[in-house]
Amino acid sequence: MEVNLRDKDLTLEEAKKIISNNINQVNKLQSLSDNLLELAQYQNNNNHKFFETVSLKKIISEAIEKITPLAEKKQISIKKKLVETQIKVNKDSLNNLFTILLDNAIKYSLNNGRINIFLKKGDKSVTVLVEDNGLGIDKKDLPHIFDRFYRADRARTKDGYGLGLAIAKKIVNNHNGSIEVKSEIKKGSTFIVKLPVSA
Repeated sequence: MEVNLRDKDLTLEEAKKIISNNINQVNKLQSLSDNLLELAQYQNNNNHKFFETVSLKKIISEAIEKITPLAEKKQISIKKKLVETQIKVNKDSLNNLFTILLDNAIKYSLNNGRINIFLKKGDKSVTVLVEDNGLGIDKKDLPHIFDRFYRADRARTKDGYGLGLAIAKKIVNNHNGSIEVKSEIKKGSTFIVKLPVSA
């Protein structure tokens, strides 16, 4: 950047563009660094000491509230059907989990799309479904979708480093749960999270 800015023929607009591009790159690197630190934190699996019994409905509702401004930018509606459920979890981790899944759904949905999120309660476990009617995931990509740094071909034009779903997977694993995805190209994806009521 410094070399470019030394160019005597550089206009003010060109200089602004160079600075703006470099700020964007710095922000992306900061985001990558934050995500790597977050992933390392969940790999340590030491969050059990912070488990508490909380309302899963409230956690999901807070994640929806946090992500709503991003959805509104694309005119995407988020519909929820949540039953009241008490569950023993790390509250911050679970909030992060559903924020990641909702952010992912928004990112790969078209404008004026729709996202549905359901919370179902069983005897010993709960199931959360996050559905979108977006781009969908190719069958060849599905086995790798939770791998670190993996980005499906249809995701190459989107921002990100392929760490969000890897973090989501670690959070679910740390709660002795499971996460899977079902998807069809041009029809959308459904992420299914199952968690024991008492982790």
